[in-house]
Amino acid sequence: MSRLFSIQFKHQLTLAQALTALAIGLLFNTPILANTSSSVNNSISPLISSSINNSTESTGSAEQLPELGDSAAGLMPPAQEQALGQAWLRSFRASVPLESDPLVFEYLENLLFKLSSFSNIKDKDLDLVVVSNPNINAFAVPGGVIGVNTGLLLYAESEAQLASVLSHELAHLSQRHFARSVEASQRASFTTLAGVLAGIVLAAASEGDAASAAIMASQAAALDARLRYSRMHEKEADRLGMKTLVDAGYPAESAALMFKQMLNASRLYGNKVPEFLLTHPVTESRIADASNRARQQAATRTAPIINTPSLDYLLVKARIAVLTRLPNQASDKEAAKDNIKRFKLDLKKLATPEPSSPSNKNAPTELALSPASSAARYGLAMSYLQNQQWRKARKTLAPLIQQAPYKLAYSLLDIDIDIEAGNSQLAEQRLQELNATMPNNYAISMALAKTMLANTKYKDAQQVLQTLTKTRPTQADVWYLMAETHGLAGDILQLHQARAEFFLLRGNFSQARQHLKHALYFSQENYQTVARIKERIRDVNSLQKITENL
Repeated sequence: MSRLFSIQFKHQLTLAQALTALAIGLLFNTPILANTSSSVNNSISPLISSSINNSTESTGSAEQLPELGDSAAGLMPPAQEQALGQAWLRSFRASVPLESDPLVFEYLENLLFKLSSFSNIKDKDLDLVVVSNPNINAFAVPGGVIGVNTGLLLYAESEAQLASVLSHELAHLSQRHFARSVEASQRASFTTLAGVLAGIVLAAASEGDAASAAIMASQAAALDARLRYSRMHEKEADRLGMKTLVDAGYPAESAALMFKQMLNASRLYGNKVPEFLLTHPVTESRIADASNRARQQAATRTAPIINTPSLDYLLVKARIAVLTRLPNQASDKEAAKDNIKRFKLDLKKLATPEPSSPSNKNAPTELALSPASSAARYGLAMSYLQNQQWRKARKTLAPLIQQAPYKLAYSLLDIDIDIEAGNSQLAEQRLQELNATMPNNYAISMALAKTMLANTKYKDAQQVLQTLTKTRPTQADVWYLMAETHGLAGDILQLHQARAEFFLLRGNFSQARQHLKHALYFSQENYQTVARIKERIRDVNSLQKITENL
């Protein structure tokens, strides 16, 4: 308490006031001042910009946003936000399971890039983290980090709904809500202290009950102020996010539809509320506000509306469904069997006419060209492959290949079937052809490197991954595969260097430093390599100090 006090208010309060605040803190055994300590562990919770809180305030136009003046910038410079975000991200990578599927990652990355180009965010060099978790959640972290749970992809019915959530999170970053919340927290703390001091005066006059009431009222007022400040941020993010969504070409009503689904979900889950809904509560008034803004935006929009179902989104959604093993599924094989049943049922529903509609009597029994049907068929083919039924997988996938022979998702799945069927040489040849047409593509490069490893072509795999480490230096999975490849190739020096980069990205400084020291041992004959490794060790030490001092 005394340390926090000296940090936050040493220039604002007298010594007598400081001692009084400390005494009150000890008396009630609760912090009187808001804890804005800069340690990384204590910063993780407020770092996440919770979205979509309850609000009954009147809506404003998207352009009526506050100026981000020198106050917030002086309190938390952008460089410090960036360092804080990167420190958090390193710790986060080591704490939770991440989705490493390149096709999923690339899809979200491209969508985020598209939306950011229509947002007010200045630094569009964002870091995406995809969490392998079936719970509904998304979050923004200062320094340009956007997180998405795979459960959100399973939950959102369309790309537009997903885009509405991402646009909202981008608005939190563009408006620097974290820095402004820190500033508001300090102001509220000073106000709280003033109320507490007033209570002390009453206590000295033997008005014990009145003193307690004054102290409690001051703390309640501070809490209310913080809640109102948070609601203001959410209102800003709603307005600005809606504008981003519309400017990017998506229907404005997608946000309201997403809100309605969240509200329904909160009612269905009962006491086991999803993580997303704990930080993103929704009310009827919130839905009404979104609907009103949608009508306003529709009346003034100039961009064409993307109103057709996104096949790419539905394919990614199906892919995530296959890759996600639910808690009640004991094994991947059990998950595969469940998915086979599910996708078969989806295809049956899509192929069966509505019985209540007489006009559908002569409807086709196979809607092969519809995005929903294509996604269900794709998911079924993936599930068959996961269940080691590669012949059924190929038969199921064949109509999609015929329909769209150049669709990357289809081609890569077909190549995976080749590998399962024992044709890894053919698979490598096909991947080389794809790589020639789309060089340095993340999904193709990773698949090619893995296939080369299976074909014991370690040196070739090293070359592919070497290029990938330059284009995606912050992708931990790339460094992990690179380390494995170096090990199989017998290159122990580079094995340790790659492992060091992997551990550094996961915030394990001691392991990173240890592997660099091992690398140093194997590079004594090469002075340039020694110099580079020593410089990297200094980088690790510097990053660790920065992290510890945040």
